[in-house]
Amino acid sequence: MRNPINNILTGIAISDAITMMSYIPFAIHFYIQHGLERTPAKYTFEWTWFLALHFNLSVTTHMISIWLGVCMSIVRYIYIKSMGIGKINIDQAKSVILVVMVFLISILFCIPNYYITKVRITAGSDNVYMLENLRLGEKDMPWIEALAAWIFILLGKIGPCILITISGSLLLYTLHVSQERTKALKGARVEERMRTHRRTTIMLLAIICMFIVAELPQSILLLIGIFKENFFKVEYALLGDTIDILALINNATNFIMYCAMSRQFRDILFEMTCKYLHNGEDASYSHVKAVQTKTSHVHV
Repeated sequence: MRNPINNILTGIAISDAITMMSYIPFAIHFYIQHGLERTPAKYTFEWTWFLALHFNLSVTTHMISIWLGVCMSIVRYIYIKSMGIGKINIDQAKSVILVVMVFLISILFCIPNYYITKVRITAGSDNVYMLENLRLGEKDMPWIEALAAWIFILLGKIGPCILITISGSLLLYTLHVSQERTKALKGARVEERMRTHRRTTIMLLAIICMFIVAELPQSILLLIGIFKENFFKVEYALLGDTIDILALINNATNFIMYCAMSRQFRDILFEMTCKYLHNGEDASYSHVKAVQTKTSHVHV
């Protein structure tokens, strides 16, 4: 990956892949294999701890993905903005550091959420384990639960939505200004370059819009739950599966758009797939890649 945007896309793809891989055993065990009944075979001690791990992993990767989305829109804005002065302020090394910092800081902010996740045995049951019920929205809500909730709402939902909306708007405006500036220039090379940048920017804006559509409704619901007692136990619990499905659709669609947007991203993915299928024999891949390099004109 020789491009700052591609580095950020790789970080988002890794985060989304971790999320989806965690959902596979979760869905098989808790929905397909055992259905909806609360049985000892379904909620063993080990599987309940896996549920806790899945919950915390989903929260962490979600925060990583949305903040990388914010970084991606800002980096693209800086790139388009700097085209007129012939200087790019975000290079490859800085983008790698940025991705690593987002991963580490997101994990740091999720520590309160890890702390409040506990496993308990259900009273009066035959070895049925469950996650400890949180008292979100209740009058006696512990401060650590309130802290975890506010961090997730402000830093994992509302804050990124606001920033990604602002940066997306600036990106649209800057793209319009760049197009007006390009009209004064002549040459097929300049026009082709602007078409490529415009196509890439439009796809990035589509990803930004998907983030907002997927995250903003949940942000509003979480905010209501902080102030309305029993909202999480009654209303919000009924929407849990719908929210999960929406997040998975967002992850899958984003991955498809990454492949459509970046030739380098497709090349790396294809190379990894060929190495896995052919046990390291890259002859067929090298031939296909050479053909793709000659025929493809999609660059980021």
